Amino acid sequence: MAFLKDNVNHNEFIVYATFQNTFIHALLAPASALNPPDYEDLLAWNCTPYSSWGIEISFGNSKSVSISPPLSHTGSKTLDNAEQLIFARSFEGRIGEKHYYEVLQKFAQLSEIHFLHERQAYCRLDELGDIEEVIRIIEFPSKGGEYGGTAITCRRSVIDEYAALTDSVIVRTFDFTFCDLSRFGGWAETHKVEQTLEKDLFYNAHVEKGHAAFRRGCQLVWPYTTKESIIGRFEPGARKNRQYATFIAHDWKHDVVREISCSPEHLGNYFTESDLPFETTPAFFKPEVLLKYKADSEKYQISERSIACRGTWHLQTYDINEAGQVHTYLVYLKNLPYQEQLYWKAFNEPPKGPISKRAIKTDFEGHWDTEYDPLGSLKAALREFRQQKVPWWDLRSEKLLEQLQYPATTSADEWANDLLLLDQLVVEGLQTRWLKDKAFELGRTLDPKFASIKLTEECLLGLGFAEDKAQKTVAPLKTTRDLRTKVKGHASGGEALKIKLEALKAHGSYRNHFQALCKDCDESIRRIGEALKKLT
Repeated sequence: MAFLKDNVNHNEFIVYATFQNTFIHALLAPASALNPPDYEDLLAWNCTPYSSWGIEISFGNSKSVSISPPLSHTGSKTLDNAEQLIFARSFEGRIGEKHYYEVLQKFAQLSEIHFLHERQAYCRLDELGDIEEVIRIIEFPSKGGEYGGTAITCRRSVIDEYAALTDSVIVRTFDFTFCDLSRFGGWAETHKVEQTLEKDLFYNAHVEKGHAAFRRGCQLVWPYTTKESIIGRFEPGARKNRQYATFIAHDWKHDVVREISCSPEHLGNYFTESDLPFETTPAFFKPEVLLKYKADSEKYQISERSIACRGTWHLQTYDINEAGQVHTYLVYLKNLPYQEQLYWKAFNEPPKGPISKRAIKTDFEGHWDTEYDPLGSLKAALREFRQQKVPWWDLRSEKLLEQLQYPATTSADEWANDLLLLDQLVVEGLQTRWLKDKAFELGRTLDPKFASIKLTEECLLGLGFAEDKAQKTVAPLKTTRDLRTKVKGHASGGEALKIKLEALKAHGSYRNHFQALCKDCDESIRRIGEALKKLT
């Protein structure tokens, strides 16, 4: 009984449990039927999660057929009108374990939860885009002479909100039966049942000293959440209670660098006269702020100008200035969850230069950015190849087009990761079998060891390219593969260090080197595409 009382205040609320001596099953009954509760009626409950929808047929004077709801015969009039949250089901067609559990669809959809098999839980995304386990299914295997069992828990706040929305109260039925099986042959015919009727916890109990006892009853759990509090979350003024971080920013309205809150109350716009800094006040950050987003492609989608977190927040625009700083505007930072704002604040620094020329052109002058961008052009060419369904190249993964970005920091590891992605996108997309077949048809003598880049070169030679021109055309692809192999593919050694130093010496930064490599790959892949048109 102490456990039941204590669990009411736990984040993980037990909605179902079955063990050798334990049965707990939570239902949702109309609040109107429990004010006041009919103790005798409720104590007559007789239902389990194995109750389900069914077909009910009557063969009386007038035959009829209807749908029978899960809780139509619980032994309690109160619970006959309740909702079943957990459904225990079984199917012999399943491989392995035949038993499984489902959740009331209305509850699942309102709570926006989805079953993830790998977690054995119904989950949703929190405001930071992290997976939050709402309903957990925990299996306890039997060990030796000990019985196993199952426990299913639900976040108290989530089931509370559903109860408030449906004007319901959680009725947790329970049966704790303990007995010494070697001595127990059944309850005594005249066994005395003692009844305890507390306000929200009532049960029948019986003890046969030395070998058996039971407590069977109900617990009423009233929701802490109210409809008013749910409405309050969606009211126009609800955002006033949000937290907002402050950032060192260039207040260009007053031509001063100072710390400014990104709260809407502390920002002005072009249309209303005020002394407040503009919403488009830029804040500047160390480039390392982007590494978290580039490292987790499952959670984040990062493009050259924006960042999105799955199903939650979206940073509408950012860019990198000539000084290598990431910058965005306070109006967009305010839309991030507060914890995400604090993450950006950790990388915040005074401006080392103005915002990028591209940002001025697109964000303030309202013009398209038509300046040639090597990586953007390369991606456009590959997208076109994919759309045309060319036989000599294919996209290995849709994610690669989004994942591949310019290095933003001075980190050699970031540069190496981007080289790997560039190789996976461009070189690994070459279709070896098709290239080999076409090179053979063109009369080229092939070595079995020839890989995709060499086979591409052979196709170009077969099409009449001079040897030096064919080699020059595929050289950027070969460079990309060599860099990926030596810098990322193997443990860094003297050769890798030499490559890094040469890249920095020749280009000044990893970003500049990568941009030059993308330019070469863009020109290479477009020439190859134009040449191979003759073979398709």
